[in-house]
Amino acid sequence: MFRKKINNPKLSVIVVFYDMPKQALNTLFTLSTDFQQEVGPDDYEVIAVENRSDNPIDQDALTELKGNFRYFLRDETLPTPVNAINFGVEQALGKQVCIMVDGARMVSPRLIHFSMIAARLYPQAVISVPGYHLGEKLQQEAVSDGYNESVEQELLASVPWREDGYRLFDISCLSGTSRNGYFEPMGESNTLTVPRSLFDAAGGFDTRFTETGGGQCNLDFYKRVVELPETNLVMLMGEGSFHQFHGGVTTGRETGEQRDRTMNEHFAQYREIRGDSYSPPQKTATLLGEVHPSLLKFVHHSAQFSRYKRGEIQPDTKDQE
Repeated sequence: MFRKKINNPKLSVIVVFYDMPKQALNTLFTLSTDFQQEVGPDDYEVIAVENRSDNPIDQDALTELKGNFRYFLRDETLPTPVNAINFGVEQALGKQVCIMVDGARMVSPRLIHFSMIAARLYPQAVISVPGYHLGEKLQQEAVSDGYNESVEQELLASVPWREDGYRLFDISCLSGTSRNGYFEPMGESNTLTVPRSLFDAAGGFDTRFTETGGGQCNLDFYKRVVELPETNLVMLMGEGSFHQFHGGVTTGRETGEQRDRTMNEHFAQYREIRGDSYSPPQKTATLLGEVHPSLLKFVHHSAQFSRYKRGEIQPDTKDQE
């Protein structure tokens, strides 16, 4: 376990990795105090939980990250991050926990800042962040056109994202579960902050989700906490989490019929556990944050989609640009 000093953080970020050393370090850098804005090192901690693989994170690189980081390497017998998430939350010292079930997701520069503001506004806030894929199209589609880690490294090098993290929006598209935009219900949030007490009361992540990658475990937890009558859903529309290509089950390693089979297995397990197919929670979100100019194309898309859905414009204008 790698540890840096902890000073009673307000928020604990739990992020899980498996077999993605380069992507993990990018993600952790975006969670460091060198990248996050308007917060200090005593405000939050990052708990990095890695399920052992043949390609672990570079331990020396971890020591160079600025902020409060704790790292745990654990053995896992199942191909799911569920147990690692629950383990990470058990280590958390903050009253708020931010769950990042997919460690391949870089985040924007004021994610922590606005998450803490939302938590002060609503004692039972469920704080969501829209999801994006690096690249011009969803990675499960782009892989057929030759998109891979090398192409993505060139894409990241094309913008000064380390100096201005909001430039990541310039090289991204909305993910599938966020594709309808900011003004419609999202299917999930891959960066989700809730009170620790709420996480515990909800029973954490359901360990029955044992499919590769956790199946629909993240959607399940999101739906369960959002639909509680006492919670307030807050969307940080000006922030984002950006999925990096790493050959994951649903975004790269499997294509065509093979991917369809895997997704059907995920859907089937959700139905077995919950008794019905997944449907996104319909609770209206309070929008919070500031909109960087790089997000204006997504604001436009979001407005266009909502107008299309209400029958105000023709269907051919609804697609994301």
